[in-house]
Amino acid sequence: MNAMEKSVLSSLLRINRYHRKALRCALAPYQYVGVMHLIVLYINRNPGSSQEEITGFYALDKASVARDARRLEDLGHIQRNKMPENRRQYRLYLTDAGRDMVRVIDRAAEQFQKILAASISPEDWAQLELLLKRLEENVRLP
Repeated sequence: MNAMEKSVLSSLLRINRYHRKALRCALAPYQYVGVMHLIVLYINRNPGSSQEEITGFYALDKASVARDARRLEDLGHIQRNKMPENRRQYRLYLTDAGRDMVRVIDRAAEQFQKILAASISPEDWAQLELLLKRLEENVRLP
């Protein structure tokens, strides 16, 4: 890996760490930790999805998703219904409190995005999107 590649990857990792830190701080008053916000966002877009679908989409480990889904259920933000065809799997749905959290998560993400996007032109964003999609395609596992 050359110096430019290392620099780009290092910047992406730092941006990701700043993003996680901003979300962690914004969501701490709601007792959100780990990947709870990702679970809520996924269920919002895909009601009735399984924990396995979430782990596959975000490339997370099953134990983290299962633990955080249980926490979300305890907070009253999701409902887990056992699948009739497989009693060890659950279909996940947001509750009203979970839908309220989607708005909180979105606001926190928007605040970070405003900071991140400052001084970046629409053309720069378009080019960056293409490049990042190519990078993402390179790392997708079968």
